[in-house]
Amino acid sequence: MTALKPYFERYALASLEKQARLFSFLGEHLLDLDLDAGTARFSDNLVFPFQVLGTESDNSLTWLWAWAEEQTEIPPNLLTSARELRAWGEKEGLQELTLPAVDLDRADGTMLSLIASEVCKASGYYRDPYEGGTLFLLLSGIALDDQLVFDRRSLVRQLADLASRYDFNHRNALLSYFRARPIPAAEAGDTVSAELVNGERLVAVFDAAGQVRTINGEALA
Repeated sequence: MTALKPYFERYALASLEKQARLFSFLGEHLLDLDLDAGTARFSDNLVFPFQVLGTESDNSLTWLWAWAEEQTEIPPNLLTSARELRAWGEKEGLQELTLPAVDLDRADGTMLSLIASEVCKASGYYRDPYEGGTLFLLLSGIALDDQLVFDRRSLVRQLADLASRYDFNHRNALLSYFRARPIPAAEAGDTVSAELVNGERLVAVFDAAGQVRTINGEALA
């Protein structure tokens, strides 16, 4: 993950909470993209603007930014967010956001979309699989329920899923989520404790590398 790691730690859990809100809002659905109108239709009354981030290739195992696709039918106005993210990446010195293509073991579409969703202040991102790969979009203009927040079980499950897929500092990611809410957190040595929005108590113990040892006495599954 290299230089992206601190940004992933900063944004991942807050972005995943937004994803939970998004899919609760969408419910069961089918996706129909209108490139000319720049809209994603999920039902007759759920039509929202979208931006194209890029694609994962199952064959080359690479991520390709939408702005780098030479044989594209994507209108320029649907590349605004991807180009803004590239400019932000140039300022921050993040090669993964400025190179046309990146190996998936370095940065995949989910990781990049979790960051992009927060940086671009989108309503969330959307994966649209197709034969040979997956298209990643940013959605906007959706009034999400900001009262729908992670309870302890959901937060721990999301952290465990991220930990199974990516190498990052768990402590930094959890503290970043608390700051984003904001949720006051107390740090004492290897322990971080906080009261979540729903009143549940979370107590996490970390090793010297910032990896979770236990949360409320249980190992991260």
